Amino acid sequence: MEADSRPPFRVMLRMEVHPGRQQEFERTWLQVATGIAREPANRGQKLVRSVDDEHVYYVFTDWADESSFRTFELSEAHVENRRRLQPFRRGGEMVVTETVHDLPPAPAAGTGTAAGPRTAAQDGADRPGPGPAVGEPLAFIGLGNMGGGMAHRLLAAGRTLTVHNRTAAKAAPLAEAGATVAASPAEAAKGHSVVLLSLADEAAVEEVLFGQVAEVLAPGAVVVDTSTVSPAYARECAQRLDRLGLRRVEACVVGNPFQAREGKLRVYTSGEKSDLARVGDILDTLGAQVVHLGAPGTAATLKLIFNLLLGAQVASLAEAVAYGVAAGLDRDRLLASVAESGFSSVVLRFRAELMRKASYEPAFFRSTLMEKDLRLALGDAAVAGVPLPVLDSVRERFADVNAAGDGDKDASVLLEHTVRDGGAKAES
Repeated sequence: MEADSRPPFRVMLRMEVHPGRQQEFERTWLQVATGIAREPANRGQKLVRSVDDEHVYYVFTDWADESSFRTFELSEAHVENRRRLQPFRRGGEMVVTETVHDLPPAPAAGTGTAAGPRTAAQDGADRPGPGPAVGEPLAFIGLGNMGGGMAHRLLAAGRTLTVHNRTAAKAAPLAEAGATVAASPAEAAKGHSVVLLSLADEAAVEEVLFGQVAEVLAPGAVVVDTSTVSPAYARECAQRLDRLGLRRVEACVVGNPFQAREGKLRVYTSGEKSDLARVGDILDTLGAQVVHLGAPGTAATLKLIFNLLLGAQVASLAEAVAYGVAAGLDRDRLLASVAESGFSSVVLRFRAELMRKASYEPAFFRSTLMEKDLRLALGDAAVAGVPLPVLDSVRERFADVNAAGDGDKDASVLLEHTVRDGGAKAES
């Protein structure tokens, strides 16, 4: 057999799982494996349980070549995979193998050359291709940066999709990719059992969901809402939909539009587990990680906490750079130094690059949305009796950005306002 005709590079992992945790392990492995399957060099995976010992599993993972596997093995994504699986493991070892011979099973009677020539239809069935649509048809409403990315991801995964966006032009790329474009939210959602929302704020959710969509959905339909709203409103939505005989899955996503399109978001969910199970395949398609947090409102709380941290980092970086520039440091060198330092983070590096290039349009996260999310978080924290004075000042800074007309620019534009405001005060 020629070397280049052999099956791909294979990794075999033997895993011993703690007693009583097999089902949890199997569910988690499936989620992890779904993410690995998106790696371009991955050629397939298989989970096998020993018939002699129900606590022993074998994982077989095929790769295009060894270098591809080694690169993935050191990636942040695989570090996260190991972290998720570690609670279930009590032992095991990994073996790297190379297939020398791989004989397929003999053709079944009536197929292949033994039974005569194959038809064109049979040959075509063996060829890789897009295949049939996967699962039930979906509706997706709200095609902004994140919503559009998620919709593209679902189409790429073979889902049948009807979409709508208030600005019709944003639906055009999805139409070219195979989606059906509806003229209104009601038209998009009519008769569907699952609808996904990615809307800007509570007012938009109220208008779209309760003004048009809820009344036309199929009985018992699930609304997967990725919009960022307050925890109180999230709980209210779940209750109102329940009274209408509908279900709500809170699915707060963390990441950027590129990750949305690649299915590499982190998805934090809340709601009834039975509802989550109904849309689990959809969530796994959208996210490299899907984490269930509990009752309605809990995912919204965590999403707002993330955005509090994002706003604080952007504001502190803007102030630090404004100080450095005023003190005579080169702006580009300063931003590069911060991004390369131990004080940096993935978020800080990304925003530092936007600031270095003064690249604020199109926005990855608009300043208007940043101020809105900070305001929601501050309001919810006040109800809980927790004052957030530092983050309140950050919210005021973004409110100033919006008032100055830069609300549609990326939140990183705060740097320009901070530098300008500092210079103006210095001159006065």
